[in-house]
Amino acid sequence: MGDAEDPVLQPGSVFAGRYQIVRLLGEGERKQTYLAKDTLFPRQVALALIRPEAARLDPEGTQREADALARAGTHDNVVTFHDSGIVEGREYLVFDYLQGGTLREYLAKRDERGRPLSAEEVMQLGRQLARALAFVHKLGLIHRDVAPGNVWLDERRAAHLGDFDSAVEDNVALDPAELPPTTEAYAAPEQIDGGSFDQRSDLFSLGAVLYEALAGERPARVPSTALATKLRAARPDIPRSLGQTVCRLLAEAPEDRPPNADAVLEALKPGRVYRTVDEGLTPWADTLPFPLASILWHYDGEPDPAVKIDYLLKFFEALVQFIATIQLSACVSDGEFFDVNRPAWFEGSGQRPLDLATPTFGAWVKLSERLGEAIRDLLQTENGVNRCCQLFAAADTELADAIGSPDLARMFQHALHRRNDWSGHGGVAGQHLHRERLRELEDLLDRTRALLGWSFEPWTLLKPGSMTLSRGVFELTATILKGPNSAFRRKQIKLVQALDAGRLYLLSDGSVRALELVPFVRVLAGRMGQDACYFYNRLDGAAARWVSYHFHAEPELVLPDEDLLDLLAKLMPTTASEHAAPHPRNAAQPDPGSALRNNSLQHMADGQLYDHCQRCGYPFGMPVKQKFCAVQAACDRRLREPGYRVPKRRRQDMTIRNATIAAHPDLGSR
Repeated sequence: MGDAEDPVLQPGSVFAGRYQIVRLLGEGERKQTYLAKDTLFPRQVALALIRPEAARLDPEGTQREADALARAGTHDNVVTFHDSGIVEGREYLVFDYLQGGTLREYLAKRDERGRPLSAEEVMQLGRQLARALAFVHKLGLIHRDVAPGNVWLDERRAAHLGDFDSAVEDNVALDPAELPPTTEAYAAPEQIDGGSFDQRSDLFSLGAVLYEALAGERPARVPSTALATKLRAARPDIPRSLGQTVCRLLAEAPEDRPPNADAVLEALKPGRVYRTVDEGLTPWADTLPFPLASILWHYDGEPDPAVKIDYLLKFFEALVQFIATIQLSACVSDGEFFDVNRPAWFEGSGQRPLDLATPTFGAWVKLSERLGEAIRDLLQTENGVNRCCQLFAAADTELADAIGSPDLARMFQHALHRRNDWSGHGGVAGQHLHRERLRELEDLLDRTRALLGWSFEPWTLLKPGSMTLSRGVFELTATILKGPNSAFRRKQIKLVQALDAGRLYLLSDGSVRALELVPFVRVLAGRMGQDACYFYNRLDGAAARWVSYHFHAEPELVLPDEDLLDLLAKLMPTTASEHAAPHPRNAAQPDPGSALRNNSLQHMADGQLYDHCQRCGYPFGMPVKQKFCAVQAACDRRLREPGYRVPKRRRQDMTIRNATIAAHPDLGSR
């Protein structure tokens, strides 16, 4: 840009009798900036010469910038000011030399390499600039020109806010025509329209800088919802909360933005992990519900490839079951939607019926596919988005979109096929084959993470505890089941609905309603009395078998579960009734206990709570609406054992016991 009016200083020349020119660093509309040696002090500086035309158009700009930087002192995230003056009619400013150049130059280099800034890098940049703005605003200044070309990076790539020539006092009323120029592409709408502005205008510009750092382009002047959609499409890997913060900064109305830079700092604080999906497994696992995250924790800490393969296969099976549970829970919450679609989901409608009494990996995959398709169809209808938000008790459809993706269903099919191919077929696999299989599953995991992104981050899986009602609001203590740490923490939550202490719920950040999960995932305590997360495996007689992927001390439980039986009867009444029918060996025998136990899913007890079997006296471990042992064969086996006695403090229903023995002489009397 140098011309006859703005000559370029030559290396080796000395300016102002003090600054020896090393080289030209860059040129802008207002300044030529050089790297120079300070001959009075042993340091390198950035010497900025103000173009004569710029000085003529804004004669107060140089002094305004010098005054603002002098007031700012030596803040870590503001460019340090050293000197100013006029030489032969040419104004100049001297700053600390920052080796990293401008943020504009750095973003261009990253774009050339095809390496956009990671979420963590953008978070760090945002915090540094927010600190600078918070400091500047406390000095009573509004910067008015936060833009990539006005942000300088040091050798550690820490950001320093500079170029204060457009700054104004926040308590001085100025005619818009008299305001110093600014970079319009990053300016807030009120600045462009010539209206009143305040500190929140700087926050809009900060949002524009962060958006460009993430998406590789300047934000369009569109509503925040449309902007959020564009940002998610450009960067599906970033945490949802980071995208929300950036889009809130870019709100058109100042009152919809954060109130000040300190609030931005709070929103961008590193208390939670904000990283891209490709930066490691742990940050992503931290956002997942505990039943899933705990499997990845075991996988990540296991050195043996064969064991790692086993954990990954378990993870994919658990993930599809958990996703199907979420989808079904949402669908069940709307009776009309459920009744219309239930036959297609479970009875086939030209497809193979699903049997959840003895579900397989493939059954969960198929159920999730069918539910996902129904939800996608719903989203295409008029008012479908609002209805979907109501189903999931959420403010948006991000989770519903992510877990209902056809691409994700294909990932599950891939994992299912590999599980079937590798289990029980062929000879013993060697280490080389294990490593190949592990690479394939880890690649599948990476693609699954990319598809799901950070959609689970704003959701919390919780188990309700004690609850009180005050002025229409339920205040409860909930156990938080999130991330891989099994030392569950507790949290106080306020909702507008009462929660069942026996169920699990998903709660979206900011929501006052929680999504009740159908009982395919539970927190249970076995004989050891320790709570652990279990997945429903299958019906075992009139009870349910549960498996835990993290609690190795008690990986399986068989317990009565009336809620589960009621759900299965609702989902697939014909199939459920067949599984609840009497055992063929006993069908013709007059065993009152068997008749009561197996008559139907709805009549398995008399409404009372029992803590032991009324037939053999075996303890259940907890009071349940279940009169007899869930597994009849086990009950018979105990009665056959020589010398078997009813445990102390347990009482049998002797009428039922005697009738049982009379009907089965092989049991004998005791």
